[in-house]
Amino acid sequence: MDIFMPPHLKEKRPPGRRAKCSVEYQVMIAKKVVEEGMTYREAAKTFNVSHGAVHSYINKYKDIGAKAKRKVTTSKYAKEVENYRHESQIKGLKHEIAELYLENLMLKKALQHSLKMKKENSSVITSENLDRLKEVVK
Repeated sequence: MDIFMPPHLKEKRPPGRRAKCSVEYQVMIAKKVVEEGMTYREAAKTFNVSHGAVHSYINKYKDIGAKAKRKVTTSKYAKEVENYRHESQIKGLKHEIAELYLENLMLKKALQHSLKMKKENSSVITSENLDRLKEVVK
């Protein structure tokens, strides 16, 4: 008997080139330029990266700050849409409750009918109708 072994799959590496320096290092370079007033060329020479890389680090740094400060905007119809969703959900739940109520009534009637039929059909000996028998079975 052969045991099926799936082929070993290597993890795919992320697209693009790997960065020369870590994200923390890039943020530190961007902070030096933005907060301390260092020029792109000075930062490039000091940290041994190109001035284009410094520019991209600064753009990433500013983008991170913008995402943190970005306020959540809602459309003017958001409340109406939310109310409509709630109303439709409530309507669906009420419909489900009505179906369950009708099913419950139907099951109660079926139980009553089966008990009635059981009482009428006394030819079947059960523990319930044993005491109704005229003769005691020996």
